[in-house]
Amino acid sequence: MAKTARYSGDRATLFAEIKAVVESKFTVTTADEMALRMDTKARWYTPEGLAANDTGDVSMLQDKSINYAVVVEMLADGDKWLVKVTPVMTRYNRGIPKPEPVKEGDASLPGWCEDKSNTLAIDIHAKLAKYEVKGVPQMVPAGNEPPTPAPAPTEGSAAAPAEGSAAPATP
Repeated sequence: MAKTARYSGDRATLFAEIKAVVESKFTVTTADEMALRMDTKARWYTPEGLAANDTGDVSMLQDKSINYAVVVEMLADGDKWLVKVTPVMTRYNRGIPKPEPVKEGDASLPGWCEDKSNTLAIDIHAKLAKYEVKGVPQMVPAGNEPPTPAPAPTEGSAAAPAEGSAAPATP
């Protein structure tokens, strides 16, 4: 629900509320009120999700450590707003000097990675609950474009028979 909720209100007020939640959990490196986007400082974590001792030398990290940050955006959906939390991750692999980028949802990621972004989305949703617009939930669009509604069926249009159903008999 937190990932699909729509909010109604002043964009600056909503952005400030979101920023307060993000700052309570992460170090915000950029907060662009015009673009309605904020980025957090990346931090290294062990594969178990514990904060790693980041000396600046990746070779000192435990193998499979994850460098984790998030991007939080407010996206317009008509006159409503939705919030998108996107983790930005790289993984250190011992013996390879450059950490590999890892996409959200990668099956090889430890569960805490998804939990971290989900928890932030839930905390933001709780803070914005008073602004939530109740309605049918939808998925957050991939880009900045609002979702397009499905076309409504026209009156008198015949639907195709469902798969496996009998076709009408012909005389």
